[in-house]
Amino acid sequence: MPITGSIIEFARRAAGMSQQQLAHAARTAQSSISEYESGRKSPTLAVVERLVSAAGADLAVVPRVQFFYEMLSEDRVFFVPDRLWSIPPPMCFARMRLRDFPGVGGKPVWDMSKREDRIGFYSLLLTYGMPEMIEQAVDGALLVDAWRQLKLPKPIREAWAPLIESVNGRGDPVRDIAVEPDDG
Repeated sequence: MPITGSIIEFARRAAGMSQQQLAHAARTAQSSISEYESGRKSPTLAVVERLVSAAGADLAVVPRVQFFYEMLSEDRVFFVPDRLWSIPPPMCFARMRLRDFPGVGGKPVWDMSKREDRIGFYSLLLTYGMPEMIEQAVDGALLVDAWRQLKLPKPIREAWAPLIESVNGRGDPVRDIAVEPDDG
């Protein structure tokens, strides 16, 4: 999902903060926030981390997803990524519409909070979608969960299957989650 503006502005707006509120929380001047957001001044990485943290967010490095195409038929391709990715709630449960996609779908709006809609929409995107469409709408964990119910042509299912199988956790050792006792 593309971000417009600076990462500082994105974090500030996501937190519902004004420039003045962020400046106060980060112990800096509002004019500095304005200069960073407008691109008139370039902050160091340490400053970006401090400002984003003051907005209640974390910076993260997320590996870029790369798509490869495979042939479905003589005149049709489909796309397969090199990894799965996450779409944060509530966006992964949003209502979706296929625009500029004539003759495909048969449904005006797909509600991703409804499993049956998500299965249908994911089936369409994996079969007909372009990489940008797939990356914007398909959440990796929800895809793994719905995988068996997706209606996909055999070549598409076979191409995606190794990726799905590599992340489904079967055969991995059991993870222990420890809960710290409350001393309070």
